Parts: sequence; C-alpha cells; structure tokens
Amino acid sequence: MVRGQVKLNGKLQASTILEVVVSMVIIILIFGTAMMIFANVTRLSLSVKKMQAQAILQEILLQAPSQNENKNESSQIDGFRIERQFKPVENEPELTQVTLTAFDDNQEQAAQVQQIIIQDHVSN
Repeated sequence: MVRGQVKLNGKLQASTILEVVVSMVIIILIFGTAMMIFANVTRLSLSVKKMQAQAILQEILLQAPSQNENKNESSQIDGFRIERQFKPVENEPELTQVTLTAFDDNQEQAAQVQQIIIQDHVSN
C-alpha cells in the first residue's frame, strides 16, 4: 500500500469567507429554482382526479340535450360538486351555451366544459 507523507506543521489552503458566502448563495438559488419548478410541475400536471372530473362532465354534457332542463343548478356526483349554467346565445333563440364546472373536496376547480347546444322546441 502506498502512503503519502503528511505534513504535520504545514499550512492548508482555505477559502475566504467571501468565497464561502458566494458559493452558499449560488447553491440556495439553484435549490430554490429547482423547488419552484417541481412545485409548478406537480400543480399543473394532469391528475387522476382531474381526468375523472373531465369524464363526468363529458358524460353529463352528452345527456344535457336530451334532458331539456335549462336551469342553473348544483349537484354532487362521485365526490365532485357539479355546477351547471345555461345561458342563451345572443340573437339565436334556439342556441344555448352550457357551462359545466366540477369542484373537488377543497372547492378547487377540477375541470370545466363549455358547449353550445341546439334546443329542440316542440310546438303543438
């Protein structure tokens, strides 16, 4: 085994306090930036709950023209609070804009769907 000689009375090179502070600031900035990127990615990623809410809204939207209910209401479906808004389209009496919004348990918007549907008016 090869052994190096150790100087007992020799001086070691050290960094100045300024170099240490600058390197710590750089490390903290890089770590902070990485944490912000991680937080944004996890917040904006498409979760299973958002996909489930989107599927529920699409299913309700497919049933909306057949129900012929044009009232704004709120209901609870599979743990989501679903708000329905019906608004007539200007200058088009047969068209209605349907807006469906799903809120999760924390009352945060999980998904939203908007579509214009044709109202079937049955006349006698």
